[in-house]
Amino acid sequence: MKRYCFLIITILLVSCSSEFLDIDPKGTMYAESFYATGDELEMAVTALYWSFQDWSEYSDDMVCTAAGNDKTSNFDNWKEVDVFDAESDNAELGLNYSDLYIMINSCNEILENYEDADASDAVKEVCAAQAHFFRAMAYFHLVRIYKMLPLVTSSSDAVLDLELTDSEEIYDVIISDLKIAETDLPDNWDSDSKRAGVAVTNGGAKSLLAYVYLCEAGYPVNKDGAYALAAAKAKDVIDNASTWGYKLMENIEDLYSADYNYENKSCDEVVLASYSENGYGCVKASMPGEYGGWQVYYAEINFFENYPECARKDAIFMSDFPMKDGTVKHYTELASGHPYYKQYWDGDDSKINWSKIWEGADWKNGRPQVLLTHANTLLVYAEAKVMSSGIVDATAEDALNQVRNRAGLPDVTTGLDAEAFRDSVVLERSYEFCGGYFTIDPWYDLVRLERVEKSIDNRDESENTIVNPITKRRYFSPYPYNDYAKNPNLTWGTWQK
Repeated sequence: MKRYCFLIITILLVSCSSEFLDIDPKGTMYAESFYATGDELEMAVTALYWSFQDWSEYSDDMVCTAAGNDKTSNFDNWKEVDVFDAESDNAELGLNYSDLYIMINSCNEILENYEDADASDAVKEVCAAQAHFFRAMAYFHLVRIYKMLPLVTSSSDAVLDLELTDSEEIYDVIISDLKIAETDLPDNWDSDSKRAGVAVTNGGAKSLLAYVYLCEAGYPVNKDGAYALAAAKAKDVIDNASTWGYKLMENIEDLYSADYNYENKSCDEVVLASYSENGYGCVKASMPGEYGGWQVYYAEINFFENYPECARKDAIFMSDFPMKDGTVKHYTELASGHPYYKQYWDGDDSKINWSKIWEGADWKNGRPQVLLTHANTLLVYAEAKVMSSGIVDATAEDALNQVRNRAGLPDVTTGLDAEAFRDSVVLERSYEFCGGYFTIDPWYDLVRLERVEKSIDNRDESENTIVNPITKRRYFSPYPYNDYAKNPNLTWGTWQK
């Protein structure tokens, strides 16, 4: 991190008639002369959403979650992660790290200055709550990727030689921020036409907090009592889901359909997404070369073959590919030799004709980038309730079965003990969230349950060969070279070989 004598902020002006994210850079202003009015404070918050959108579209952490057992890649930066050989010069990792710290620094500027703005207490409170939420989100992604971090919660912290802070203290900041967000954010933004359906709510903060507790219950923090907190917070969301309109989509295909997810709109199951009016979506990243795709990632062969046959599998994967010459190629006949994840291909700006996919394939499609869903909250509750009580009760079974039944699967086997039930939930999470979810990627379950080593056992023998022995050090990423070169404290893995 650098210390700046002054900070220049890009001001993102929003006209009264424009959509919330239809923003236009107009100029710069020194930080010490900004945040003077409620309008300026709200512009700074709008800039946070732009930062959030920019991160999710250009430097998402999927490169950090290519390892494991649900997807793989031969795209250089992703392949390094897939074979446990990532180093500090990995450009995708570096961009993800820097973009998240840009978000954190922007949040800190708002939180250091909002109280002095000439605005009502209500305006200041809700602006600060959004900054707390996004700072929590940024640190939550970073701590699960790096384990130990430079903790920057004010401009005075941003020094070159900042020491690393351990995971537990980072989680304390995340939880503190989300508690403020769940208290001070509104149920909805219906009174604000720009933010309605787009801006974060207290329901989103509660849902994320439940999942944060679940992750804190596992490695590397292993926090006592975290499972109980996760269960209680998830139950709060489930019991009051109608407040925010959260529900499972009845038809699994509707969860991914462009009819329900486009530009600044997403279906009722989506709790948190990054919305965009610029049409980005990087669909080609998950498309085969035969359709003009970039083949950045695709399904791991054995994961696909062992995935239970059901409506969800049909909605998520593509294994037979219609071709321009009228033939249909099985995935084994593709240049990559892999099935693909199709769930995010269809979008408002790039409608897919499923019989002529090559005509609609584009790298833009206007879809929101989904980070968190209500299905996740149900599965958080199912696992946390059982692991905190040691008893498999009807409420936990019902939460799991809601997700299974919607996928087209029967109820979970009854009579399981707590750990066997937990394993059923974790397996269901890997099926539900495979192939592209940001915040709730199955990789994070492998880490928190210390199952990374085991995860590679079922990989198809034709997949990328693992380069390095998998140790706890390889659970986490090396710090980017540009930061590592400036801060001698950013030494990867000295805490765990």
